[in-house]
Amino acid sequence: MYTIDDPEVAGTDLSPMFGTTFRQQRLMDAHHPGQASWVWLVDTTEGPYIVRTSRFNEPPLDEDFWQGAWRLFGANPVRFHGMIWADRVLRQSSPIPLPQILRQEVYQNRPYLIMEYLPGFMLESFTHLSKEGLRAFGKALATIHAMGSTLDSREGEALSFHARTQSVMAYLVDRFYSTERACRDLWVEIAAHVKNLPHEDFLSPILLDMDPSQFLTDGRVITALVDTELYVMAPRHLELIGLEYLLDATAAGPFREGYEAVLPMPQLIPVRHTYRFLLRLLSFQGSVAWDRWMNQPILF
Repeated sequence: MYTIDDPEVAGTDLSPMFGTTFRQQRLMDAHHPGQASWVWLVDTTEGPYIVRTSRFNEPPLDEDFWQGAWRLFGANPVRFHGMIWADRVLRQSSPIPLPQILRQEVYQNRPYLIMEYLPGFMLESFTHLSKEGLRAFGKALATIHAMGSTLDSREGEALSFHARTQSVMAYLVDRFYSTERACRDLWVEIAAHVKNLPHEDFLSPILLDMDPSQFLTDGRVITALVDTELYVMAPRHLELIGLEYLLDATAAGPFREGYEAVLPMPQLIPVRHTYRFLLRLLSFQGSVAWDRWMNQPILF
């Protein structure tokens, strides 16, 4: 089993995949610890390309995030299911450009994606966007959320979402947090509450690992979304509650204006406590103290 730090994979010569057009390759820096893919910028006589391959050959058994993502959403870091799905289903309609998957290859017994290169530089924080950029981001996210009502029928999955969530949260608490008293105390409260959460009419495409590092910018607005590995179908509330950790009060205003130009902001109060707990179980933004995490300022 290869690991996320396998130097042999990092040093793979990609030139055979491009033949005589190949010029050079550069392994791009990981944007965050535990990043699921190796990513290269490949320069050819035909122009630049992005090449990706997974750092894993099976869902990691010792990471809370990947175990939760796999058990609740079937997200598998090996096969690029989310990225391939986003290319096929979302790319044509998303207001935010997504890079096209140009081809898939198996090279040295490993799957690779050869993708379109999109210009821009990595966004460091959503709060660095202009007001115009934040409104556009909110509008784009609402447009993507609205697609959930027109995709394949997922009524059964929507109705069963909270039951599945309860089961997965129970597993994560016992598997990763059994010695953390603050977590177990919260779980006693939430386990009783989750059974009565309202059901959603449909699930929406959301980024389970939403983070500014997945986006490119020109310094004012978002110009591309380049890391779609973890697009899953879930209540849009989950993504919006996650954004409360990534925005501040100043940025939340124009974001909401843009969002509500497309969709009403959903009622988050009934699910906020449970979804915050779920996100912390997944280490959404790392190992934050439980009381601090659960008492994050409410923005929506």
